[in-house]
Amino acid sequence: MTTVSLIAYCIALAIAVAIPGPGIMALLGTALGRGFKPAFAMLVGITFGDLTWLTLAILGLAAVSELYADAFLVAKFIGAAYLLYLAYRFWMSSDAPKKTEVVNKRGIFALTLNGYIICLSNPKPILFYLALAPVLLDMSAITVSDYFVILGCTAAILLLVAVPYLLLAAGAREWLSSTRVYKWMNRSAAVIIGAAALAIGFRAH
Repeated sequence: MTTVSLIAYCIALAIAVAIPGPGIMALLGTALGRGFKPAFAMLVGITFGDLTWLTLAILGLAAVSELYADAFLVAKFIGAAYLLYLAYRFWMSSDAPKKTEVVNKRGIFALTLNGYIICLSNPKPILFYLALAPVLLDMSAITVSDYFVILGCTAAILLLVAVPYLLLAAGAREWLSSTRVYKWMNRSAAVIIGAAALAIGFRAH
């Protein structure tokens, strides 16, 4: 792996992450509706999902993903169904926000797992890692040390690009704290998350 190819990969990934897709929409909706910490837990899961797709690409297992296409299709619909459920919860919620939402370890794990499932069901990272990344990086020439460098760069870029989105959405949630405005904000979050679910569902065919 050359430095030039790594830089090209990092730039392409940063652009791909910065362009809002179902994953970012789900994160924005969660940050807007529940705050930064729950959204960050989901982001961790999405990051692990991205690293899973990256690992599959590096190991040359794109063919395996095609072999188990039905299983991935099921995962896509599970992710879409979860997002629709989340959208429904936000739409029906009318309570004023708490300054700090307490999320226990079980809740954090659930959000992280949901983020992971969302990423596995999202066509955007699948396309990037299994189609575009092999063009930017010579997968056959990647060593173990190269793998961990790419892994670290990928995780860092995902966090650096996505966290500002979460901070902005969570900041808006704290600022708009009246019950009436919060109800509107929850419904906005529901629409955003619902759109992400539809994007995943329609692209699953």
